[in-house]
Amino acid sequence: MKTRVITGIFITIIYVAVLLLATYVHPIAFDVFIFLLMTCGAYEMSKALSKTFSPPIIILDMISIVLGFGAFWFFQYFFQAYSAGITAYLIALVVMILVTVIVTASSKVYVKGNAYSTIFVMLYPCALLVFSLGLNYFINLGFGGVDGSTPYRNIGLALMFLVPTFTDIMAYLVGSTVKGKKLCPKISPNKTISGAIGGLFGGMLGAGVVLLCIYLAGEFNVNILGLAMLTDNWTSTIVNLLVLGLIGSVFDQIGDLVASFIKRRVGIKDFSNILPGHGGILDRVDGFMFCGVFYYLYFAFMIILL
Repeated sequence: MKTRVITGIFITIIYVAVLLLATYVHPIAFDVFIFLLMTCGAYEMSKALSKTFSPPIIILDMISIVLGFGAFWFFQYFFQAYSAGITAYLIALVVMILVTVIVTASSKVYVKGNAYSTIFVMLYPCALLVFSLGLNYFINLGFGGVDGSTPYRNIGLALMFLVPTFTDIMAYLVGSTVKGKKLCPKISPNKTISGAIGGLFGGMLGAGVVLLCIYLAGEFNVNILGLAMLTDNWTSTIVNLLVLGLIGSVFDQIGDLVASFIKRRVGIKDFSNILPGHGGILDRVDGFMFCGVFYYLYFAFMIILL
């Protein structure tokens, strides 16, 4: 337990540092963070799949990440549109999937299983994490810094870190205290329905922290992570944030269950032991990346409507 707490504090420090750098210095700090998550996550997933299935061609997965990031930044620089980077990454992804199919089809060493595993890693975790990267560029001034950040971008980043964290904490506290009927015993035998409900309240609590920061920033005219009201109406902002916290918590827990399912299929407890008491990188960000997809789509929809 002590080791888990110490590691948790270390992870929190990393999260805070990334948020501060991405908010007050340059958005590329968050890009570097996502790039590291992708590369480490791809490696962990590759090792996990290799235990039961045909091993992924890890070099193609790494090339896919580098090519995808290069395409993302080039298009973002050139077009400076909210969706430019995401579109470019997905095009690069399609190209790398085709390359994977061609390589395995023409090789005497690889089989179809290698292609399936390789493409799976390109999609999970890499393609999921790129939506978090896209959210980071809801900025009016492209790569000119963070002065042009939209409220969607800053709130989205804050929620991505806070909602999964509070969801996991509350799910653990409520689940271990109340216990009761299991949520999905065949996938994750330790998770309970009470813990899942506690996690939902935790997600709204995380959103509540964001709301508090928005209020304090406006009340005292200070810059707190660049946070500001989503709309001109406080009621609308509160409703939006609480909904984002609630649904974000659902996505976080879905992401956790998906990771648990994969681990059971390959017969492992954790993806690695790089984070003592927490497992691997993927064990820590399994819900984070699902939240990133949801928040990107939610705020992209808001931008289109407004």
